[in-house]
Amino acid sequence: MTIRLLGPVTLVKGSVPIPIRGQRQRRFLASLALRPGQVISKEAIIEDSWDGEPPLTVSGQLQTSAWMIRTALAEAGLPRDALGSHDRGYELRVLPDSIDLFVFREAVRAVRDLHARGQHQEASERLDTALALWKGPAFADVTSSRLRLRGETLEEERTAAVELRALIDVGLGYYGDAITRLSELVDHDPFREDLYVSLMKAYYAEGRQADAIQVFHRAKDILREQIGISPGERMTRVMQAILRQDEQVLRVGTPA
Repeated sequence: MTIRLLGPVTLVKGSVPIPIRGQRQRRFLASLALRPGQVISKEAIIEDSWDGEPPLTVSGQLQTSAWMIRTALAEAGLPRDALGSHDRGYELRVLPDSIDLFVFREAVRAVRDLHARGQHQEASERLDTALALWKGPAFADVTSSRLRLRGETLEEERTAAVELRALIDVGLGYYGDAITRLSELVDHDPFREDLYVSLMKAYYAEGRQADAIQVFHRAKDILREQIGISPGERMTRVMQAILRQDEQVLRVGTPA
């Protein structure tokens, strides 16, 4: 059984999805699944489920949501007490490796180690498997503004993983693939200087020094015109290294 948060909030038994019916139930389950094995206070669940504006019948609605989630968990093959009830809140009693978010995080940690050891081929295969866990934006079918903000934070983890995938491409000599991935990330988030730095290094690694320089000037124009700042020290240092062809500075490493 898997709980999916990286996309629509869903239970999966084997390969068969078991939808969580009702917006309130999806919010409730997502709030618990972010912290499996911990008692989450009723107040925190209410904040996530009603954005701080609960109805007068909130206590009864929480109990109804808990009953419906237990029914879905039982359909997925778990005992009904997998959703524990306490005086102060509720607890999702499942292992983290049954939740796609935690599987993704653990895989990325392992891939960073492989990449650092120069095992690029295995790193690329494992990271592709991890990225395939994403079936859309995190909490894609949840409308809670609080949970959607958390989902945006998780998207940053996904972006970092795609950037790492690009750096692995560089390690494999697939510079064109790295440039494509990084260019897409820059288009999606044009104020991330670290992405520009990685893209500049990827162009340089492919022998396209002029394109690397052009990335710097494009970034400088965007940063100055849209948010009123100049490129930071790191980007400027990489630009200077490209001009003097300083291979040590331009060696592609893992992202922060």
